Amino acid sequence: MQKRLFPLVAVLLLATTVANAAHARKSRHSHARAKHHHHQIEREVYVPPYHPVELNTDSVSADSVIGFAQTLIGTRYREASSNPRYGFDCSGFVSYVFKSFDVKVPRSSQEFYNAGERISMDEAKPGDVILFTGTRSHHPHSIGHVGIVFSNDGDGLKFIHSTSGKEHGVTITAMDDTYRRRFVQVVRLLKQNDSSVLASQ
Repeated sequence: MQKRLFPLVAVLLLATTVANAAHARKSRHSHARAKHHHHQIEREVYVPPYHPVELNTDSVSADSVIGFAQTLIGTRYREASSNPRYGFDCSGFVSYVFKSFDVKVPRSSQEFYNAGERISMDEAKPGDVILFTGTRSHHPHSIGHVGIVFSNDGDGLKFIHSTSGKEHGVTITAMDDTYRRRFVQVVRLLKQNDSSVLASQ
């Protein structure tokens, strides 16, 4: 009798072990899916970890940055380029402007998130850097576009950037509903834009 029961017990134990393992895998998969789903809801836009980088911009004024940036209006858009002879992509334009004042800034739009002090849109001043998500076809859920704040007054915020849109080059654009939906952050690189610095001068 015992000899007959042993194979049956062994088969039942094996079946129970397999079923428990399958349930555990399913539970882990469901938990991972729920966690991922929660992550998407909690943070719709991916941004890199915030580790601010100190830049030496003490002697650089917003007027000089904006003035120089304006001389580049009309330069055509060219992906992966930071050379005005060939054209600029968005981050290539911004990095070229600041590097012209010996300020070494990131080359990619995403890296600008850590390039300075984070500022609200209402506090943005000319010379600050403004970050957006990419377009629907390119990086819609992460930082994919960057420009320089041109003005922020009663007429609203305007920024100068190199766009692949219909202007297809360096232009000044007003903040509209489309860009508001894509807005991520303003970062301040210029020390002279700090209220505390201005007050002490």
